[in-house]
Amino acid sequence: MIFNTGWFFLFFLIFYPLFWITPWSKARFFFLLASSMVFHYHFAGPAGIKPIIVMAVLTFGLALWMERFPPGDPKRKRIFLLALAVPVLGLIGYKYRVLFFSTLAPAAGGAFFQALAVQPALPLAISFFTFEFVHYLTDVYHGSQPIRNPFKFTLFCIFFPSIVSGPIKRYQRFMPWVERGIARPGFEMVVKGFSQILLGFFKKLVVADNVTVAIHLVERHTDRSPGAVWLLMLLLWLRILFDFSGYSDIAIGLGKTMGFELPANFNFPYIAQNIADFWNRWHMSLSSWIRDYIYIPLGGSRHGPGRKFANLLLTMFICGLWHGADWHFGFWGVYQGLGLAVHSVWEKSHKNPNPGAIGRWVRIGFTNLFTAYGWLIFFYPLKNVVEYTKTLFFF
Repeated sequence: MIFNTGWFFLFFLIFYPLFWITPWSKARFFFLLASSMVFHYHFAGPAGIKPIIVMAVLTFGLALWMERFPPGDPKRKRIFLLALAVPVLGLIGYKYRVLFFSTLAPAAGGAFFQALAVQPALPLAISFFTFEFVHYLTDVYHGSQPIRNPFKFTLFCIFFPSIVSGPIKRYQRFMPWVERGIARPGFEMVVKGFSQILLGFFKKLVVADNVTVAIHLVERHTDRSPGAVWLLMLLLWLRILFDFSGYSDIAIGLGKTMGFELPANFNFPYIAQNIADFWNRWHMSLSSWIRDYIYIPLGGSRHGPGRKFANLLLTMFICGLWHGADWHFGFWGVYQGLGLAVHSVWEKSHKNPNPGAIGRWVRIGFTNLFTAYGWLIFFYPLKNVVEYTKTLFFF
């Protein structure tokens, strides 16, 4: 997390008073844009920023070119597919090249694919850039108006509170704040923003970081007893919630201090009564994105249960790999997809709108057990998960 670095504290200590005293809306816009550039350059460096610039310029230009042709025109679709290939192939080339080629190397004779399995410098936040570029291009293709001002498009891309780990923005909701002019937020919004920032730092520094210390202690313990693995699951369950929701609180709070409302990312996910409810509450900007730009375009639930289950598995597999370039992330996605598929069948055959207090707590407990075991798959290589699973069930 970059918000708890000394550089960021110094950056924001200089940035915010200057942002507040800048008298004109247009001047505040360019100051915010320049500050976001400094932020991105500091954390990404030249090697990390150049690919993003290329992707952004091509995305901006191809969206404007695509808009020149009416919906239904084959040229519009061809330009869209070309434009879509820019961020998608960029993400694959930078983030997944080593994973794919190193996996192919043993089966295909080795030397050629192994030579290609060289990790380039990974651009900062390329996963989040890719999702925002794909969203932008898809919505322009379907008829939304593109951003015509290159400076405003650049601010949408590199708005520094959300640049590294989201929340994932939708440009139709973000741009009205820019189009109105970068105004100073009201006192109430500023107070809410700083309160959310403090809450985020509490979650991250006080809870998540201390839980992380406890996780390392449990990992180093030689006793692989069932109790130790259950404790590890509990600690992972706590850590990821407080770490990531803490980051999101800081990012959203920073946005509020400048007058921007970034999308909410967490809504008490651990009180979810089923896995579908969990994904409606967990990393909401991501879950809504994968629904709108992967699951629904694949066909969603429109072509029968078999196709629906296949779409769920593929969607969540992509969601899992998006989190990291290792197969255990993809397996975690498949695990979540299977959970969603089973829940879909169960929901159709067990419609009970009011299960009662005991029933609700049973559902919450079962959902959290499913989720907690999933964090083992998320955080550890599959061979470790197999050993942990054997230990959990006294094998």
